[in-house]
Amino acid sequence: MFFKCVHHAPADDQPSGRVVSNGSTSRIVDIHCHRECAAASEMMKVEAERVGFAALSFGSELTKEVNRQQLIDIKPKMESIDERIADMDKMGVDIQAVSISPYQYYYWAEAEVGREVSKTINDDLAEAVAAKPDRLVGLGTVPLQNTEMAIAELERCINELGFKGIEINSQVAGEDLSAPRLAPFWAKAEELDIVVFIHTAGFTHPDRLADHYFINLIGHPIEATLAISRLIFDGVMERHPGLKVVVAHGGGYLPAYSGRMDHAYRARQDVREGLPDLPSDYLKRFYFDTMVFEPDQLEYLIKKYGADHILLGTDYPYDMGESDPVGLVNRVEGLTEHDHAAICGGNAAKLLNI
Repeated sequence: MFFKCVHHAPADDQPSGRVVSNGSTSRIVDIHCHRECAAASEMMKVEAERVGFAALSFGSELTKEVNRQQLIDIKPKMESIDERIADMDKMGVDIQAVSISPYQYYYWAEAEVGREVSKTINDDLAEAVAAKPDRLVGLGTVPLQNTEMAIAELERCINELGFKGIEINSQVAGEDLSAPRLAPFWAKAEELDIVVFIHTAGFTHPDRLADHYFINLIGHPIEATLAISRLIFDGVMERHPGLKVVVAHGGGYLPAYSGRMDHAYRARQDVREGLPDLPSDYLKRFYFDTMVFEPDQLEYLIKKYGADHILLGTDYPYDMGESDPVGLVNRVEGLTEHDHAAICGGNAAKLLNI
């Protein structure tokens, strides 16, 4: 199918209705958007108290207060499918690939609890997708704290619930995604030919990031950088060339500074160990979303990694999101019509098989 991005006015000026269908057969696909599962939150209260886990507990008192208020403000958007669809129309988005809010990974829980809450979340998401199957597709969650359980739930997500992929954190309660025990998980993801969407959740070493919302502003990009680096240098991408890994927030800091690791690869034997190719060769196999806010930063990603490796994202419905995603793409100078179409929806549709 041919995809064509069309220019949209800012969200506040959008007319009601499905604006992307105005004389166009294109589909605009959002790879990066979230939904909360209220049943999972209620289910995990006792477990969180038992192990002493407190979600969204890090940061200054002002940050905590802003976060608490935001959760109240966006609750209708999380719960109401109709409100979600209305907002999609305002943004010019045809299809959302919906994933759980990052603080609901629950990797900190015991394995059996993690398995049950993952099932609860995925069943809830499947019900939401079924309500609007022409506008929503699902990216499930799996209990990565236990490899066998994660694989079983991954297969259920794809084969029974009809999801198009899964969302995972950049680490598993402090354990890297390249840990040897997770090798069967990556093999199964490659075998199923599904999207693995890596979305960070804060930062694992937050002591210096308490003020100014640094836990998000700086922490998220650092975590993405570490996760990608581990997948490259620990050989996961070498062993699994068929993986389809999408990284949120433009991939963090690494895509903008890949020359340093290539220089080290050429200069040092300890960097080259186990890698037959340049680190940047593996980096170019990842996919990145458009959540970088500035057209010149997005232009760099497109030129460096190719228009076929960039996917439109919004981070809906959070305050760190992009309300005019197509407008951001259209502000990038020099894009061909084909590149516009690929970034706005074609790439995601291909990866997600929609």
